[in-house]
Amino acid sequence: MKIALLLVLSFAARTLHAAPLELSCPAESEKEQVRIRNKAPGVVARKGKHVLQVTTKAGVLTYKDKPPYDDPMDGVHYTFCDRKEGYILVQHNETSLSGKLINEATGVVTNGGQSVIFSDDRRAYFADEQQDGRDGSDWTIYTADGKKSWSGVSVLESGKPAAMYAFLEAPTWLPSGELAATAYCINEESRKWQVKLVKKNNTWDWTPRKQCPK
Repeated sequence: MKIALLLVLSFAARTLHAAPLELSCPAESEKEQVRIRNKAPGVVARKGKHVLQVTTKAGVLTYKDKPPYDDPMDGVHYTFCDRKEGYILVQHNETSLSGKLINEATGVVTNGGQSVIFSDDRRAYFADEQQDGRDGSDWTIYTADGKKSWSGVSVLESGKPAAMYAFLEAPTWLPSGELAATAYCINEESRKWQVKLVKKNNTWDWTPRKQCPK
């Protein structure tokens, strides 16, 4: 009986982590106080118009905006985004739309993005960051403890000098632990195909590469 129970518990534990975990920052039209009330009551609090507080088991974290407060393209701004499975995502808007990923149990803060997607086994996570004025987003893969293992831009380039010919969207983790995405041609957006990030000769690249109309 005990063996059967252990097998059930083991299967249940694997099932809990059978899919990627995603945290994301919503559209600006969604009010922060509503998100706090629905997702993080008693954990996240707006202590002032420009002060955000996050309570973890290791202590309290305080994030203060910096002026100019009314200019979204200048200053420093923090906003609560999401909370799932013991993680909190706070938007950090300074020179880019980025984020802070907070582990509620340890209080450890690592780099995040506008969205964060953990792999199935929770050993790594993907972060999406938008630099002001840049075509495409900055994509980064971190280990679970916040160490950067890969970074790139959400575009495909070819030629010399290199020129963009396709954008990448819809990043997702495969059960194999590989990062995949959808590529589409800049000059023909209806032409789409699936790519994944692979390592060849110590270099990471998206494959397969396909031609796009010029």
